Amino acid sequence: MPLFLTKPINISLGADGEYVKRRICKSCGISQGDLLSFRLHKKSVDARDKNAVRFVCSYVMETSKSPKNAVPYAEPKDFLLSVAGTPKKLNAAVVGAGPAGLFCALYLAKSGCKVTVVERGSDVAERKRKVEAFFNGGDLDVNCNVQFGLGGAGTFSDGKLTSGISSPFVHTVFKEFVRSGAPESVLTSALPHVGTDNLSQVIANLRDSIKKYGGEFLFDCKVTDFITENGKANGIIVEQNGAECEMYFDKIILACGHSARDTFETLHLRGTEMRFKPFAVGLRIEHTREFINTAQYGKVFASHRDLGAASYKLVGKCPDGRGCYSFCMCPGGVVVPSCSELNSVVVNGMSCFDRSDRNSNSAIVVTVSERDVESYGFGRDVFSGVRFQQYLEKRAFEAGGGNYAAPCQNVTDFICGRESERFDVTPSYCRGVKSVNLRGLLPESIGGDIALSLIEFDKKIRGFGSSGVLTGVETRTSSPVKILRDESFQSNLRNLYPVGEGAGYAGGIISSAVDGLRVAVSILKNL
Repeated sequence: MPLFLTKPINISLGADGEYVKRRICKSCGISQGDLLSFRLHKKSVDARDKNAVRFVCSYVMETSKSPKNAVPYAEPKDFLLSVAGTPKKLNAAVVGAGPAGLFCALYLAKSGCKVTVVERGSDVAERKRKVEAFFNGGDLDVNCNVQFGLGGAGTFSDGKLTSGISSPFVHTVFKEFVRSGAPESVLTSALPHVGTDNLSQVIANLRDSIKKYGGEFLFDCKVTDFITENGKANGIIVEQNGAECEMYFDKIILACGHSARDTFETLHLRGTEMRFKPFAVGLRIEHTREFINTAQYGKVFASHRDLGAASYKLVGKCPDGRGCYSFCMCPGGVVVPSCSELNSVVVNGMSCFDRSDRNSNSAIVVTVSERDVESYGFGRDVFSGVRFQQYLEKRAFEAGGGNYAAPCQNVTDFICGRESERFDVTPSYCRGVKSVNLRGLLPESIGGDIALSLIEFDKKIRGFGSSGVLTGVETRTSSPVKILRDESFQSNLRNLYPVGEGAGYAGGIISSAVDGLRVAVSILKNL
């Protein structure tokens, strides 16, 4: 029997299977006897009417009669299930074990290639121990932290699997995450997330899958240089346990992440073409989860058992033409220290799968161009954005009083430009906070744009810009550099394949993983 995909159907909260079946049949103009099977395809929340919050769902169904309000449906291809595993004479290094590196390595290894994943951070269990020790007041390990280690920066986040890209590889990434232990709800939710509590096991299972097909991992192993000859990258120099050694490969996939600043500098010295890439900086905003739930769902449905912690997405345009927007929203989560360099403070958000923490947070950031960075006094070259990020991170550390405490301020006081005497919402940042006027920490134009945007966002979510706290600084929204590559995904340094978010070609877990698959497929195609 052919499959059909229904158009979106309104479904009441708490509905059972029989109710859903009746709704499908009514929408599609068929009898219940004609509906042979159905399954949820996609589900979102419609909370525009706060007195009648509902789900909007589409379904894949099998029928004995052609339905209306539905289109023929074909199951998307899962590329990792159709990989031919015949041995191939290709010895590849994957530098970095984030989503881009892991999915590239998995595809290559499953295809019969010899793959070595080189990661400066630790394996997941040891990485968790080091990160938790830092969260609890311990020392920062500059090579293993929220940014570096198995799984990349996304491991200590909300684990959002949202992406605006359209690619045939997206379905493959979702299916592989589920095979690796992610909740099956990620396949059907309009706002899918794994949660940092689940991600560590999912990443460990991805690692084991790569090992199953012959892949090798070198943890706590830092790439310090690239071996080049006649415009080609032939290998890498790595440092492990205090010793350096040379390793030679046919192909080098560079999936180092957006915080590998020393790697960028090394590549630049080796003549790799790269350029400044616009990014965004700003602050983390926290409100209570109850406030956000009530603002988004209304008082009647704010605590409904079928609705998780509410999310939001806010976008605005500043008077100077720059964009200001919410980024990486973490419902029912915490603000965490995400620095990877000594004596610096960087903040990010993190949520567990159940999103049950007291507060909800997101970044409020402003876009930064090359011209902006130059006007702030950081030059106009490929690394001017990096220097600007480092400047803000060092200032945040100093403003917090040292020991990785973060500067913090009430939203209302930030708008007015004064320090806070006490905080409206208890900050969740684990290393402690200090009351600081954040307007003096940021360039005047960025602070002013955020203040004006908060006032505008208050019109969209009443109370958003007149309550809550801000913690600084959020600088690692995306890579500040782009490593150029051609149609074969190679840089001008041949045999070197820049991939993922760090190289400037992705923004988040899904798009990074997809980019890793695209590069792996291209490499095999051009063997």
